Amino acid sequence: MKRRTVLGTLASSALLGVAGCLDDSGPNTEPEPTVNEEVPVDGAIGPSIPQLQGGPAHTGRLDETVPTDGVTTYWRRTPYRYEHSQPVVVDDGVYVSFAGRLVRLALSTGEEQWQTDVGHAGASTPAVYDGTAYVTVWNGGEDVLRGLAAVDMASGDITWRGQIQADITTSPTATADGVFVGGGFETATVAAYDHDGTERWQHELSTYASTPAVAEGIAVYGSGADSIVAYDADTGDQLWTVDTDGETTAPPTISGGNVYIGTRKHTLYAVDLVEGTEQWTVDLPGEVRQSAAVTDGRVFVPAERGLVAVDATGAKQWVADEIGGATEPALVDGTVLLGDGRTVRAVAATDGTEQWSFETRDRNYTDVVLGGIDAAPTVANGAVLVATNAGDVYALGSE
Repeated sequence: MKRRTVLGTLASSALLGVAGCLDDSGPNTEPEPTVNEEVPVDGAIGPSIPQLQGGPAHTGRLDETVPTDGVTTYWRRTPYRYEHSQPVVVDDGVYVSFAGRLVRLALSTGEEQWQTDVGHAGASTPAVYDGTAYVTVWNGGEDVLRGLAAVDMASGDITWRGQIQADITTSPTATADGVFVGGGFETATVAAYDHDGTERWQHELSTYASTPAVAEGIAVYGSGADSIVAYDADTGDQLWTVDTDGETTAPPTISGGNVYIGTRKHTLYAVDLVEGTEQWTVDLPGEVRQSAAVTDGRVFVPAERGLVAVDATGAKQWVADEIGGATEPALVDGTVLLGDGRTVRAVAATDGTEQWSFETRDRNYTDVVLGGIDAAPTVANGAVLVATNAGDVYALGSE
């Protein structure tokens, strides 16, 4: 997250909190946990390589079921506070970042199992492969390590680091072959690593170059400037570049042989993954800072002034203009899930009508009121998992 975004989030949360529902706890106490019902834990849970938007292509599709008629709190825990990631579920564990800390919670009850201080700041969504969770941190200062960290999932120990002087604000992307990182605050370097920490390649793009999407041996970045860039994931050779009408800082999405990415100038681009040829563009109601989600030939884009559904030809199907500036969407069984301010919303993929909503809480901490959702929910065994700037992680289930 950008430095100015952090300050803006805190300021806006403080204003919202004046009229919002505040927590009863004192200004410096951690609230008591809530456990009403356990989330079932049976069998292997989570995508094959869990990470931002469910996998290295960032489609947002989750092979799960989700409530459609309302939710209630199964459990709520408060492991930390401030900026946060999308939760990632691997079997019986939930992994989430809060302001430079990586936390593991038990999926069933949310009980904290370990917490690792990775760096001063950062809310990257963990990318998980073969027992390791990869996260990035930034704003470390002269004596605090930054960059990419590999964390043992069982113990929480940091096993290796890369780019230790780089302020990386984007989430890493993991595949079976390696881990890929984008840019950040005053950081234009993007890079790829083997899983043992050996640097494979690096390139210079622009500051805030995006989290990459990786598929078919191709790593695709929003350059942070006015372009989309693709590299050979193994060698790092540049394959193609497509000029865009505005800055591309949102993570790309790869699906059906196309790359989808929105710009800060209100445009969604569809580009052929292999050839790098522009397929179509569509105007959007505002700039795009989050990744799109794709399923069944439909693209769901969270723009500044509305959630937009676009078909495979680039034609708009519907616009939910009441949902502006939301998180990236998660797609589950005909439902679009996202965070919108302090609210988790579920809308029908067919027409954008709301199925249910759930308002998370604000809470006092020192002289600031914390709250709001900055990253998409995820789903595991029918439970919706979401983190907030108040430091809470919720598991929501059927009423």
